[in-house]
Amino acid sequence: MKNSILFCALCLLAACAKPETFSPDDNAGVQIANRVSIFESKDNQKQWVLTADAVDFADLTSATLKNPELLLKQNGQDSARVSGESGTFDYNQKLVTIEGNAQVNSLTERTLITTERFFYDVNNDRIWSDQKTTITRGTAKSVARGGIETNSKLTRIELKKQSTRLPQQASELKR
Repeated sequence: MKNSILFCALCLLAACAKPETFSPDDNAGVQIANRVSIFESKDNQKQWVLTADAVDFADLTSATLKNPELLLKQNGQDSARVSGESGTFDYNQKLVTIEGNAQVNSLTERTLITTERFFYDVNNDRIWSDQKTTITRGTAKSVARGGIETNSKLTRIELKKQSTRLPQQASELKR
């Protein structure tokens, strides 16, 4: 119910915004909002926060995002940040897509994951990519040619078609 109210409030804000050049389609009736934040809460704690410089709400099933940033939370603390140049948020499927030099920066695991496109399934708390993805921690680097799949906490990462370059010394992994 809270999510529905939040979504309706965001749509009303968007209705007051004026069209800008960001829109992928210059049709009349485009609904643009600037500096938008969408989030989900559970037990008075935010689970995730999706922000964007601009959002096009013209489509009734999804929003188009400019410079999106998805902040994932764990026990009320920031755990990971997913960012890129553009994206979408599908309302019905609760699916966020972030693309264009996309990266996941794990704040708790000190790991950087990069690819061209990430997906986040809100209902299943799952992040994945379907293209070549690079995982870097310290000087260790793994490349998953088929993408990755992980939970939002990045505590378990499944690599698809993977290769790894290990550091020269084991102490480099402890950073």
